[in-house]
Amino acid sequence: MITKNFKTFLFSGLVCCCIAAALTSCNAGKQQDSFRVSGTISGLADSTVLVLTPVSHDREDPIGETVVMNGQFEFTGQQAEPIIVRLHVKDTWGGGTLILDNSDIAIKGDAEEKSEEGMDTKFVNFNNFIVEGSPLTEKLQGYQARRDSLDITYNEYHERNKEGQNLMREAHLSNDPAKIKAAQKNESWKAFEADEKAFFQKVEETFTGIINENKDTYWGPMMATYLYSYFTPEQADLFNSFSKEAQESWYGQKMRDEIFPGGQPGSPAKQLKVKGDDGRELTLKELSEGKKVVLVDFWASWCGPCRKEIPNVKAQYALYKDKGFQVISISIDEKEDAWRKALEEEQLEWPNYRDVMDAAKLYSVRSIPAMFLIDAESQTLIAAGEDAHGEKLAEKLAELFK
Repeated sequence: MITKNFKTFLFSGLVCCCIAAALTSCNAGKQQDSFRVSGTISGLADSTVLVLTPVSHDREDPIGETVVMNGQFEFTGQQAEPIIVRLHVKDTWGGGTLILDNSDIAIKGDAEEKSEEGMDTKFVNFNNFIVEGSPLTEKLQGYQARRDSLDITYNEYHERNKEGQNLMREAHLSNDPAKIKAAQKNESWKAFEADEKAFFQKVEETFTGIINENKDTYWGPMMATYLYSYFTPEQADLFNSFSKEAQESWYGQKMRDEIFPGGQPGSPAKQLKVKGDDGRELTLKELSEGKKVVLVDFWASWCGPCRKEIPNVKAQYALYKDKGFQVISISIDEKEDAWRKALEEEQLEWPNYRDVMDAAKLYSVRSIPAMFLIDAESQTLIAAGEDAHGEKLAEKLAELFK
């Protein structure tokens, strides 16, 4: 951690030494309250726009933007807590990664523009990317080295077992069961399968090891986010194993939202808003008035699984609507015509809205159908995800309305 410089007093005598020691002790505990990220990326033309974008599983907005002049750049600002960011040319992929905290960070690198066939977005890689003045980035780079070692292992066993892979690929292309069976008996293929199994076990051990080393701080959920491409409800135990401090960190909260979209059972329901055809805005609380249980259903006209679930919801609605059960369907359709056409085809009896007020974003909806069962009176979450649709929805409603 970078600390403020303290003054050195050049006086003689024991008393003066004590004063200097006291000043050192006081200032050692202080931290900067702002950051400065500056440096040079050679190969970038003047007026090139550089941005700092948080690294997470979401599409994050940049937290800083600057212009390259005379080959140099500088960002300044304040950062509430350390996060991983990507320094890159605006509207491109690539760049370099560092941890941003309130410290002075110096960067060097060489820009190399690449094009990927079939992709519109440009790649501008930063080679020889050096970050100085950031102990946190050094720590991240240590973990990255452990991650990179897995790539070496992967390439080695793929190269070692080329024969078996080629045989199996040709067998599948031929669609000949006999050839596939013969390829399965090939020693090179058997070795490949064994190596593959050992590799993925090593991946899990490496990732778990890094995360377990950091369960008490923000590093735990931060590294989990960095190492895994996504989270599912099956990783609830991992999240729950973190300390409260880690769970409440920026990465901890994002991890919670991904594993428990809409919140954890028993937590306050997020107060979404919808807008009706008359332009009136309604909150979840207003939509729940006079009801006992509310099912919020995020769907879309083009979503096959969503529409397959509708008959089940209709059946539950028919059973319990007179007992205080309400359904609120919110479509994430971008095209209003497609949504209205689907409404006409499905003949839904309950309130329906198109999401023009970011309700799906508030509930961290990443895939649909996404359903949330809510206690209308206490405005708390009862169940979500797999526990709020299909047979589990029917079972939960039967329990609630018994």
